Amino acid sequence: MSLLMLGVGLALAGPAVAADQPIAFANFAYNPTPATIKTGDTATFSGSFSSHPLVWDANEFATTSTGSSKAFSFSQPGNYLYHCMIHVGMGMVGQINVVADQHPATVSFGVSPSPRTGQPVTFTYTGSADPDGSLTSWQWDLDGDGSFETTTLAGTATNTYASPGTVNVHMRVIDDSNEPSATATQAVTIAAAGSSGSGGSGTSGSGSSGSKDTTAPKATLVKLSGLKLSFRSSEKASATATLRARGKTIAKGSAKAKSGAISLRLHLTSAGRSTLARGHKLKATLTLTLRDASGNRRSLKKALTVRRP
Repeated sequence: MSLLMLGVGLALAGPAVAADQPIAFANFAYNPTPATIKTGDTATFSGSFSSHPLVWDANEFATTSTGSSKAFSFSQPGNYLYHCMIHVGMGMVGQINVVADQHPATVSFGVSPSPRTGQPVTFTYTGSADPDGSLTSWQWDLDGDGSFETTTLAGTATNTYASPGTVNVHMRVIDDSNEPSATATQAVTIAAAGSSGSGGSGTSGSGSSGSKDTTAPKATLVKLSGLKLSFRSSEKASATATLRARGKTIAKGSAKAKSGAISLRLHLTSAGRSTLARGHKLKATLTLTLRDASGNRRSLKKALTVRRP
């Protein structure tokens, strides 16, 4: 196959990649406090420990009384209280809130077009967004050997297969805490060139079957910033969107057919201009409909808050 590569408990912080929260201390105070981080992240204290020995209220770590910098890592969620051994009576106390690092609720991908030998096939992420951060990279096992040999910085990857057959393609995502999600797997059938092939099967993705496309496009990563709507389409599709609030259509917009990332500008209706004042927020329901060239369509509804810039 020819592959087209695209681009337990608490412990002292080690060399693993993780986000870091700096906490400075001087003048009988910690800054910032409280601080919120995710499990697996680190908190680095900087200051004179000899002048302000660091004590953890529940003895999660040993007292630090020498040096000027030390990092701590937290693998369990909870509230961690600490104080200066000498100046606790002067209010030199602090707190770190550690929250669980969540992953996407669903991890899936689509396949397009129907795979045939010698022809490029594109795999597109169709899962959900990271609920408490962002997705930073996508890892793919496109040849089915169990090794994630391809990493991309966007939710797509392309491969060309030289021989017909069925390949179990695997995919997972990495979030901004450098932790992987669950793995999505899809059996992808590669047809001989010139034949009527079929794409992936199962619930992990979507594809075409035979000569007729019956798969409706799917929108993921839906976000609204002001009146700008952005999302990712699982295939080439045109989009129409409406916002309704208080029984009225307050904004609508559309975008021409394209694949991958799509953004469109919503325009306020006369009812929207009178209902939503500039700088104000309003709870609304978004209806987003995607339609592909074969006439397949899919709609989603999402409750969100819109702010008029």
